[in-house]
Amino acid sequence: MPDYSNPSTPLTGRKYTWSVTLTLGPARPGSNPATDRTGSYAPPPGATVGTLLDGIRNLHARECGVPVKDVVLVRYSLSEK
Repeated sequence: MPDYSNPSTPLTGRKYTWSVTLTLGPARPGSNPATDRTGSYAPPPGATVGTLLDGIRNLHARECGVPVKDVVLVRYSLSEK
């Protein structure tokens, strides 16, 4: 079983499902609500867990109109389809 908690773990399957919880900036009760997102991913050759997570953070930042450095990944889960 691959260690999906390690960002350098290669994604060698054909397709994955993922779910994440993200916030904008440090999580503080009542100040910035968390956002849950889900999706699927068909990795290109050489993709890793970190590649996927960086892509999700970049997408969320772009959609929220904030710098990617302000997006905090609170938790994630990843499984091969």
